[in-house]
Formats: sequence, C-alpha cells, structure tokens
Amino acid sequence: MKNLLFLFFFIFNTTTYANSELYESDLYYLEKNEVLFYKILNWWSNETQENNTEFCFKNLKARSNNTLDLKYNDKTKKLRISTKEKFADLISVFDDPNTNLKNEYINKNYFKNLKIENIKNISSIVLSNISLSQFKKINKIKNNLAFEVEGEVLGLLAYSGKVSFHKSGDFLRSCPKISDSKFNITFKILNIKTKEVLIKIFFKEKQ
Repeated sequence: MKNLLFLFFFIFNTTTYANSELYESDLYYLEKNEVLFYKILNWWSNETQENNTEFCFKNLKARSNNTLDLKYNDKTKKLRISTKEKFADLISVFDDPNTNLKNEYINKNYFKNLKIENIKNISSIVLSNISLSQFKKINKIKNNLAFEVEGEVLGLLAYSGKVSFHKSGDFLRSCPKISDSKFNITFKILNIKTKEVLIKIFFKEKQ
C-alpha cells in the first residue's frame, strides 16, 4: 500500500508533465521515474516523517530543461557552457568540488585537446583549448544539449531544505551510516536527441 501511495503522489504521466515547468525548471528522476521533486522534499520535511528513511540511498538524477547558453572566446579558446538559472537547485551536490574531482570522460568526436577548468558549481562549466571549428560543431547542436547530474540521496539538509549527495552539514533528515559505501556523483553534458555523452565528470565524496 505504501508503494502504491508513493507512485500515486510522486510519479506523473505525460499529461501532468506538461505542467511541471510551473514548479521546477529542471527535470528530476528518482530511480528512473520522473517526479515532481519539490513535492517529495515537502513531504519528507514534514514533522510526521522525522524518522522516515524511505528515500535514503535512492538514485536521483536531475537534467536541465532549458537551452544551455554557450559563450566562446576565440582569443583565449575558452568555451563557457551554462544554464540561465541555477541548475539542480533542489540538490546540494557537493560541499567542496575542487577536492572531489575524481576523473573524467571526454568524447573525442567533439573535443581533441580539451581541458576542464575547476568546477565551482554545476550551473556553469568552462572548457579550454576549444578551436573555432569545435565550437561551431557544438553550437550546431546547442538546442539538444543538456546538463545532467546523478547521485544517491544521503539526507535532507536543515537550512537549505535541499536533498544532499554528500554527508557534510546539518541534516533535518539523516540517512543511516553505512560503512565502506562508495557514493559517487556524475555530471554530464549530453545530446538529449542522440543520447550521446559529450563530457562525463566523476566526483567522489571526501573521506
């Protein structure tokens, strides 16, 4: 019965999806099911759910839902890709991105000698060593590009009200501690039309 109620309130069909942009600028997927995530946060933050851990360690993915902004400097050969609004605003992705960077995947069909600058937030990423021809290739598919971040729910933060992908800070709803767990976070730039990944960055929680 509990699972049926969960499906009824949080997973929505195509008709409901048409109205989701009124509440969330990004798309959220919980265990591969598209959800209105703000409703889940409101439910979990309620006092009656103080000891509820139903969402702990669930896979959560957010995808940008608006066209990305591309700004290219032909002198510095740098390309900034960003969202007009803050991306994945309902998630606290990492507490210190500069120390969490693990490794990366770069699609050589688009980038040859790419370097990714330090990521301070996932709403904007700067790419270096981008030639004009590479930029033009990316710009042609601009309307199909999206940011995507994915991780596991580790709790609900007290002051920001965001669900957390890390274990730092004050939690309103804490998830049980599991030893030897690996909570990896991935960030992608992808072509949503072809499903092709252009860049994939792996983050690892600080130990």
